[in-house]
Amino acid sequence: MNRPVIIVPEISLSNWFDTGNQNDIEEQIIDAIVNKLEPDGHYSFFNSSLKDIPDPSSLKDISHAVDLFLSAINKKDRILIIGDYDVDGITSTALLIRFFRKVNFQNYDRFIPNRFQHGYGLTNKTVDIILSKNPNLVITVDNGITAKEEIKRIQNAGINVIVTDHHLPQESFLPNCVILNPKQETCEYPYKHLSGVGVVFLFLVAVRMELRKRGYWNNNQQEEPNLLEHLDLVALGTIADQVPLLGLNRIFAKFGLDQMTKRIHESDSGEFYYYLKVFSEKLGINSFNSEVIAFNLAPMLNATGRMKDAEEGLSFLLSDNLQKASSRYQYLERLNQKRRKKQQSMSKKASKKAMSFVKKDKGIVVYDSTFHEGLIGVIASRLVDEFFFPCVVVTDGEPGILKASCRSKNENLMDILNECRDFMIQFGGHANAAGCSLKKENLVPFHERFTDICSEIIPKDKEYTIKATIEVELNMLTYGLINRLRVFEPYGQENRKPIFMLSNVKLPIPTILTGKHLKWSFERDLEMLFWNGAESLQHASTYDVAFTIGENIYRGERKRQLVVQSIVAGG
Repeated sequence: MNRPVIIVPEISLSNWFDTGNQNDIEEQIIDAIVNKLEPDGHYSFFNSSLKDIPDPSSLKDISHAVDLFLSAINKKDRILIIGDYDVDGITSTALLIRFFRKVNFQNYDRFIPNRFQHGYGLTNKTVDIILSKNPNLVITVDNGITAKEEIKRIQNAGINVIVTDHHLPQESFLPNCVILNPKQETCEYPYKHLSGVGVVFLFLVAVRMELRKRGYWNNNQQEEPNLLEHLDLVALGTIADQVPLLGLNRIFAKFGLDQMTKRIHESDSGEFYYYLKVFSEKLGINSFNSEVIAFNLAPMLNATGRMKDAEEGLSFLLSDNLQKASSRYQYLERLNQKRRKKQQSMSKKASKKAMSFVKKDKGIVVYDSTFHEGLIGVIASRLVDEFFFPCVVVTDGEPGILKASCRSKNENLMDILNECRDFMIQFGGHANAAGCSLKKENLVPFHERFTDICSEIIPKDKEYTIKATIEVELNMLTYGLINRLRVFEPYGQENRKPIFMLSNVKLPIPTILTGKHLKWSFERDLEMLFWNGAESLQHASTYDVAFTIGENIYRGERKRQLVVQSIVAGG
């Protein structure tokens, strides 16, 4: 059986509700959400400005990186960008290429490793490709911080290296080269949790500052590029990589989304934004928010790296006319549809296998040789959403080697995997998302050890608690409240959409959509959706419901829309 789930509001009706007009109720709800923010961060949260972007000069090694970079440009040396196959890596690569185009520098190349052929980041196979391209300078984006031996091999060939990355450095694997990464212990930059593309943006700000000092734009009779015009890429990579959307990341996301919306409404949006024009037209989008990125644009771009080659996603972002953008969009969408179909099949198969484990174990390890390596992380996340236990999804990699993606909600994966290290070749990641590889013969002992550790740290019948921000009643969910909630956008990590709760509510009979989704209609313009909820909803007389609220406009019809996060039998 699934792990017991309860929904608990941080603020219940009895604690806050005052009778009064609707305006007062809306005000109380907004105040309750505001009070969850750090008190000393209220002003910057609601009044962020582009002027608040800190000078990049406090980034460790920034002056060395700028000097090395500009020296290569001045000498017209060959510069090679090494990207990553996720959206953060793709946008980081595109941002550097845009800069090269703006300064009319042409002696550059890019290479994004193929996950199936080269593995992640700077592997030896990737180094083989780098050496064959004979560059003078290599710049990594969104990777490289742990590639000590691989970078040494590049340097031994007489090639300079700049690493730009945002992943956590490990001292024993730290390369001996110029590194830009705010997570370095000796780096004094105030914002540590940037995306890879955020680090690249700050690097280019520093480059432009130095070129300005040197009178480059006057001497070359060139117009100085406005880097803020490229915040579309920074917002896209920042939101897609799920870094905390607070502080500088919030500025990048907020003003980048504004830039994207502005561009699609301009008759001549400029040379870099054809991808936005085509994407928005195909989906009928009039404005961009974090959900459009997270649920539409980012998955489509990620599908290229997951299913085939991320170069296809990069080419879409770099389209220099509408015809190319449209053609590339069609290809990406076909690939994304293929990804969805494959993902649905894998998810169903993995869920069925996992069901047999959760009856006795408090951790889930699912292996299938047919699982697509590029999708096992997504499937692991789906299993966690379904069962609320730590999950590992495993498939075949190289002969005799298994690849695994691990996901969790409450439990720290790195602590769990560390206890299983005797059975793995390598592992790494974060508390709630990690990856590992192991020899095929170690799968069974790894499985046993993983589930034993999960059983030790998750007490018998321990409930999984979903925390709702505030308990409400249906009549409080007005258009006025929806409009007021917009001040908290853009939403993302550590700035999640507020979760509301209905307690012991009776629900009408739902409509089943496409055999798997549920929809309840309360009023003409108030509906509630539960994606993929048809199989999991248990019959009860009343329910506790955790949900977010938004607005859905379809064919000119406007509705208040509640989206279920979890639903359980009422208490």
